[in-house]
Amino acid sequence: MKLRLIPVILAVQAAAFAADPSLLRMVMPDAKVIAGIQVAQTKNSLFGQFVLSHMQVDDAGFQKFAAQTGFDPLRDVSEILIASNWQSSSPESKWLVMARGTFNLTKIGHAAEAHGAQPSNFQGVDLYSYSAPVKSTAAKPDAANPDAPNPDATKPTVENGIAFLDASTALLGDLSSVKAAIGRWKGNVPANDALIAKVRDVSAKNDFWFVTLVPVSEFAGAMPDANLGGAMKGNLLAGISQASGGVRFGDTVSISAEAIARSDKDAQALVDVVKFVAGMVQLNRDNNPTAGQVATLLDTLDCKAAGNVTTISLAIPETQLEQMLANMRPQSRQTRKRPPAPAPVN
Repeated sequence: MKLRLIPVILAVQAAAFAADPSLLRMVMPDAKVIAGIQVAQTKNSLFGQFVLSHMQVDDAGFQKFAAQTGFDPLRDVSEILIASNWQSSSPESKWLVMARGTFNLTKIGHAAEAHGAQPSNFQGVDLYSYSAPVKSTAAKPDAANPDAPNPDATKPTVENGIAFLDASTALLGDLSSVKAAIGRWKGNVPANDALIAKVRDVSAKNDFWFVTLVPVSEFAGAMPDANLGGAMKGNLLAGISQASGGVRFGDTVSISAEAIARSDKDAQALVDVVKFVAGMVQLNRDNNPTAGQVATLLDTLDCKAAGNVTTISLAIPETQLEQMLANMRPQSRQTRKRPPAPAPVN
């Protein structure tokens, strides 16, 4: 009898760490990309603490805001959910950040107004709106030609909003999406079943996770490195129509991903590429210290295809992963140092 209860207990424990249903209810019905992080669970892991310690916000404006309100996202936020309909090249692009935590509404409200946000009340919810410039890829004017037009001078703006549904729930996004989310929260509107079912499954297994219905190649423009963006437009990744994955922190850090390709052949091709790269790293493990460290981590790599679905998983001891990152940081700093100036010639 007790053995029969074990699957039930495990299911209840997994559900306890799945994405908050009340946050999922506010996701736009046409969402194509959703990601989340269980901040509280991440902080319970030594490696999670290591990761969070390197995610400090250095922006002076944010530091001033935090000082005025006493708000610390690593302390006061327990869960973050991010959603978008990913219409990246369209004015219909919408985005939302939903957070669970502890918010001092009075202090945050005063700080928001002090920074120029316009307070209002929407369906009984405190809402603060502000204008933000639309990101532009236009080239900066030539400094040698002061008469050249400055694209920043006429850069369009978009209205964004911050709302607090209560002292433990916050919303941030473009103003229309924030208002629509408030309406869904008020009306108890059910979320998109097809996408949310996948989100529930992935979020229950991971502390950090993502689900996307957007082809991976469409994220190329969002990559900070042009070479990486170009690689993502390649035929192999262009064939991935959906993807999901995540990281589970603990004594062993578990990394997993699933990619749905346009055909069985594309799924197997992705497996072959992953195994080829892993094999190259393994071959160089004795010749390069960094390759040796990475090769050790790849010893548990499992990559396989079933039909048009590719799955990848990796289990890494937490202490080993943290040690590798700690060793790599001084090396990366060293490579950025300028070479010493040549000695003067007598």
